[in-house]
Amino acid sequence: MADLFAAGGKRIRPALVLLAAKIGTYDLDLLSPAAMAVELTHAATLVHDDVIDRATVRRGRPTVAARLGDEPAIVVGDYYFAKAYEQAANTQAPEVVTILADAVMKICAGEVRQQAIRHQYQATLDEYMPRIEAKTATLLAASCDIGALLGGLAAAPRAHLRDYGRLLGLAFQIADDVLDYTGTEDEVGKPIGHDIAEGFATLPLMLAMEEASIAGRLSPLLRSGHELSAVEAEQVVALVRSSQGPQRAIERARSLASDARHELETIGGGEAVQTLSALTDYVVSRKL
Repeated sequence: MADLFAAGGKRIRPALVLLAAKIGTYDLDLLSPAAMAVELTHAATLVHDDVIDRATVRRGRPTVAARLGDEPAIVVGDYYFAKAYEQAANTQAPEVVTILADAVMKICAGEVRQQAIRHQYQATLDEYMPRIEAKTATLLAASCDIGALLGGLAAAPRAHLRDYGRLLGLAFQIADDVLDYTGTEDEVGKPIGHDIAEGFATLPLMLAMEEASIAGRLSPLLRSGHELSAVEAEQVVALVRSSQGPQRAIERARSLASDARHELETIGGGEAVQTLSALTDYVVSRKL
């Protein structure tokens, strides 16, 4: 279990639990298991995602599936989920378990929907935004909600923090999708162009397709139902990089990050709120 955590990671989800709670009553004995629960949940989804996507590299290291095989990886992921719920129960707050379980169900439902559109490249915003909300924003919102709950915050600030987490997650995932086209494998920790190689269109590609000259060269490659070869995936990445798609996508991420900051305005000041506000800049500027 230690290997994936030893590989690093941003630890944003447990940080959100702790920061949200710090706005209210900060009891580390309750918060530590909650913070561990959300990070274990995240780790479980990564292990299972790598099986689904047949990914060989995660955070610069071989994935569990690549090292041990798909079947052991599924069991390891299941163990992470069980450990997460155990830690959630250690908070002595049943609602923490409910929030976490609800988030995992939404993540799983989103994954099922995503698999249904694999190799269907004509994505729209109406499909894309719920997809990334399930994939990323749901657990970030839950992390904020759990922290606010354990910090004893009232319903209104708790709702604002939950919305902050959701918007932060949307901005975070769009920035990730941009990095998948513009970053390097060393920066991202996995091969560039991973999403399109797996058959999924993300916002940079969608916006690139709005440019007639780029669309004309992409369309023959992105035939519905067609599984891209490695060479074709590289061609798509190069074309998207040459377009305004990545820049326009990151502008959308910045707008969502700004919306997240606005959710904090009614909560007041303090170091925790300032740090949460600073996170909105970090998620859209990291390694870009």
